[in-house]
Amino acid sequence: MVCEIPRVTVTTWSSKSVILVGPTYRKYLEKALDVVRNNEVASVVGQPGMGKTTLLKKIEEITKSNNLTIYLDLANKQSIDEEFWTKINQFELREKVLPELQKVKGKLGYSFWKKITGVKFEDWLLKICNKYNNPFLRVYCFNYERNFDGMINALRDMKNLGKPVLLVDEIRDYHLSLIHRLINAGLEIPIVMAMPTEAYSKISDLAIRRRIEESRIPLDDALTTEDIKEIVEAYCKDLGEDILPIIITLWSSKEITNVSSILQFIRNEMDKVEKVCEKNDVECIRNELRKYTSLRNPEDDAKEFEKKVRDLLSNISKEFGISYVHPRGKRIEIDGKSLVVGLFFIADNQVFLGDVVFSNDGRLHNEEELKLLSKVEEVEHEKKIYKVRGRFIITNINININDIYALNIPTLEVVKILNGDIFLLEERIKILFDQYQTFTRNETESLAL
Repeated sequence: MVCEIPRVTVTTWSSKSVILVGPTYRKYLEKALDVVRNNEVASVVGQPGMGKTTLLKKIEEITKSNNLTIYLDLANKQSIDEEFWTKINQFELREKVLPELQKVKGKLGYSFWKKITGVKFEDWLLKICNKYNNPFLRVYCFNYERNFDGMINALRDMKNLGKPVLLVDEIRDYHLSLIHRLINAGLEIPIVMAMPTEAYSKISDLAIRRRIEESRIPLDDALTTEDIKEIVEAYCKDLGEDILPIIITLWSSKEITNVSSILQFIRNEMDKVEKVCEKNDVECIRNELRKYTSLRNPEDDAKEFEKKVRDLLSNISKEFGISYVHPRGKRIEIDGKSLVVGLFFIADNQVFLGDVVFSNDGRLHNEEELKLLSKVEEVEHEKKIYKVRGRFIITNINININDIYALNIPTLEVVKILNGDIFLLEERIKILFDQYQTFTRNETESLAL
C-alpha cells in the first residue's frame, strides 16, 4: 500500500522502525539528548498516543551504540527492578567486561600454570566470583540480588564499562516512590522517564514533583500543523497533499487528538480504499480520498443541506423558541429585485434569513444575491411585517460580506453531514444561535449604558 502504517502498537516496534518527525519532536529529542549528555533527569509527560514511547525509542536508537542504554517498559509491571532484570543480557555484559578482566588476570590468581594445565580463564572467573572486590568481576559473575538494591549495585558496577542510560516508560503513580529512590541513589546516570498526564497529576509529594519537573518535556497539546504535515508525509509521501486537509479538519474539530489517532485514521482509510483500488494505484486512491474532501455537485448539495437544516430547526424549535420554519425557499423583494432565501425561520417574533453556499473551487458564485440579502431589514410573512434579526450563510469557503454572519463548516464535515451525521449538524447550527445570543447580550448592555 502507498501508506505504510504499522499494525502494532508503538511500544512493540523495534528501534529500526521508529519514525520521529516534526519540529516540535525534533526540539524535544534534542532536549532529551542534552539530558543524556549531561547525566541529568528528564520527564516526558503527555496523554496516551502523543509520542512518549516513540521519543524514548528514538533516544534508545541514537544512544545505544556509545552507551549502555536500557529501555524499561513498566506497563503492567509493579516495580522497576522486575523489568530491569528481564532487560539485562548477561552474556553481552560478559563479552564487554572480559577484555578488562584479561588485563588484570594475574591479580585475580590466574597464573601461567593454570593456563597450561587447561584451566580456562572464563571458568576460573566463575570460581572466584566472591573473592575479589572488582566491579568488572562482579558484572561478569552477575550474582546480584534480583531486587531494587541489587539493580542499584549492578548499575553502579556497570558504570565502569560505560555510561548506563535508563529510559523508563509507562510510569504510574505507584512507581513514583521507587523512581524517587532511583534518582536519589547517587548513581549520576541519565534517566529519561515517560508518564501519562493522569499519573503526573496524582503526584502529591513535593520532593518527587520537584525532581520530575527537572527538564520536563510536555507533549500535551504539543502538535502544530507543521508537525502533523511531517507525520502524514513520513507515512504517506505520495498522498500527503490529499490526506493532510482531512487530518487537519479532524484535528481542528478534535475528532483526532493525538499522533496514534492520526495513524489509526490513515490506516483505516487505506483499508477501505484497498477494497476499491489496486495496492499501488496512487491515482485511484487519490480519487477515493477526494470523496471526503470535495462535493459531488455544490449546488445540489447545498439544497440537500438546506433541507437537513430545516428539518433540524423543526426538531429543536422548542429549545430555541422557533415558532415557524419555512418548508422551502422564501422569495423576498428588495431594491426592485427578487431574491430567494433558502432558510427562513421565525424565533422570538423575529425573522432569520440564511443561505447555504458551497464551492469546490473556493470561489463565490452568487455574490450579488448575497449582497442583496445583507440589505434586507424587514420581511412580510402571512400579512405581517417582521424585523430581520439575523442574516447568515452556511458555507465551506471563506466569505466576508458586511452584515452577514458566515458559519464556516469544513468540506469534510459537510460531507459527513450529507451522509447523515445529524449530531454534527446540530453542533454547528448551535454555533449560529450562540452567535446571535452574543449579539443580543451586547445590544442589551449597550442600551443599559
